[in-house]
Amino acid sequence: MELLKILLCTPNRRASKDELVQFIWPDHTMINALHALDSAASVLRRHILRTHSEESLLLTIRGNGDTALRLAAQSHLWVDAEAFLTSAAQAVRDESQGQDPLSLLEHAHALVQGQFLEDDLRAPWSQGRRNTINGARRRVLYKLVELYLRDRRIGQAEELLFSFLEENPTDEDALCHLMLILADRDRRQEALDMYAYVVNELRREKVEPAPYTQELVRRISHGAAVHERNMSYLPMSVEETVWSLLPALQPLQPAFTTHYAKRHGTRLLRMVVGVVN
Repeated sequence: MELLKILLCTPNRRASKDELVQFIWPDHTMINALHALDSAASVLRRHILRTHSEESLLLTIRGNGDTALRLAAQSHLWVDAEAFLTSAAQAVRDESQGQDPLSLLEHAHALVQGQFLEDDLRAPWSQGRRNTINGARRRVLYKLVELYLRDRRIGQAEELLFSFLEENPTDEDALCHLMLILADRDRRQEALDMYAYVVNELRREKVEPAPYTQELVRRISHGAAVHERNMSYLPMSVEETVWSLLPALQPLQPAFTTHYAKRHGTRLLRMVVGVVN
């Protein structure tokens, strides 16, 4: 099964035998790894990857002095993760051509449930594919939220974010999206409760919430508008806020005088927030 999952994570569903041995048996001095690999491939061919017409969906490719194994394409061996990525990519293309991507995004979202290969979260061979899927999943999620809000389908937007946070309780991007929706509907206490929940999960991992998240919570707590673009509401001074957002520039802080902050800090802060967003 590990061999099957590795091949599903490799580009073009293909990997050389040497690569597969290194993935599955990185320390193979005590066994004949190539023989073990051939045995695993034989089991897949005979018992799992065989069609009703006795055609094998696992091929051996030889050439240029190398031997590789390759799985059949998506049209013959359908995988939900691959179908999800295809729908997500098509939605991006449709939107760029002026078409409404909503139906494709909903189809893509319905395909992605739970963690990708949850039994192999730390496996090195799964990380590239996992990152691609997680990135596409977030892109689909936030675009769906945007379109649901556009169509005033507020409940569905909330449901998406609540479900995502249940599975990913330390995701501050999803938290901030949800808090904005709740605060806009005068459900500020509910937004603050969600913040407290996520902060508790973050601190289990010895992580503090990001400055932007904390700033949003301060606005909600003070009853301030949460969509102001002019940054007129600042519970901290401009100078303090700029430096909380730019810890990498802390060594320069002595040169950043209060006088300079008053004259130029707000403009700099807008630039910083624009970059962060």
